[in-house]
Amino acid sequence: MNKLVLPVIVVISVLFIVAGMTGDNKEAMENSAIIEITSAQELNTLVSQGPVLIEIGADWCPACSSQKPIMAEISLEYEGKASVVYLNSDRASALAASFNIYSIPDSFVIVENNEDGYVYMGTDGQVTTDRNYARYIGLTTKNKFTELLDNAIEYRKSAD
Repeated sequence: MNKLVLPVIVVISVLFIVAGMTGDNKEAMENSAIIEITSAQELNTLVSQGPVLIEIGADWCPACSSQKPIMAEISLEYEGKASVVYLNSDRASALAASFNIYSIPDSFVIVENNEDGYVYMGTDGQVTTDRNYARYIGLTTKNKFTELLDNAIEYRKSAD
């Protein structure tokens, strides 16, 4: 009996933590301007309007859960200047797979869509068609995302 007490306490603790994360994430999504997409058509429409910051994640991913409040904050700060998008890799697996993800969260900024495909804002501030040079894998700071978006907004202004 005593051998069961510790595992039961651990399981209950984990359940409380996971339940807390889920509630916070739902609230973060509800009180933000994050757009959840499931199709390339939705994404292409947003890209035609301006830069798009995308996070590809899943509900079961702890790092994705930790990223949600950051994305929610950014979505409100950049509302009207850029779109902040969440792509659930479980609900929109075909679209997620089109970006060749291998780890989540996987985040990046698309600045435009041309005849060669998507053009991404690279982590170095330069545009690229190679998403590998434009992605952040894992939990990423707000500063990195805002820097990417600021560069993307400037790029779009100069391209228009």
